[in-house]
This record gives sequence, structure tokens and C-alpha cells, in this order.
Amino acid sequence: METVQYDFEFDNAILFGQFIMVMRDGRIVGGDIIDAWNENEVKVGDKWFSRKKCSFIVSPAPHTSIFY
Repeated sequence: METVQYDFEFDNAILFGQFIMVMRDGRIVGGDIIDAWNENEVKVGDKWFSRKKCSFIVSPAPHTSIFY
């Protein structure tokens, strides 16, 4: 799986509608399509996540709903 880290990678993920899994401390804490980002945070779905504390990983969209 590919990690999204740099500004251009966040732009590409938005452009291509890639599903992003958000991980913090080795646990999945969110997942959806990136709606927006700034230098400190990324909005994945309805939630904002810290770029410093979380990892953003391109992954296949789940076939079922996942509640975080």
C-alpha cells in the first residue's frame, strides 16, 4: 500500500478520488476520500486528522461500512 505524505500526493488523491485509510499509533482511526487538506491537517470524510500524528494510506474501498 502507498503512503500519502507530500502536498502533491494529497492533491492527486483528491483528483483521482482515491480511498484513504487513516492510521494513528498502528490503529485504523478513519477512512474515506480526502475532501480538503492544509499544512497541518487533512479532512478525510467528515473528520480532520493531524498530518504529524497520522499516516494516510491509499487502499481499496471497503465493501461494507466501517464505523470508527
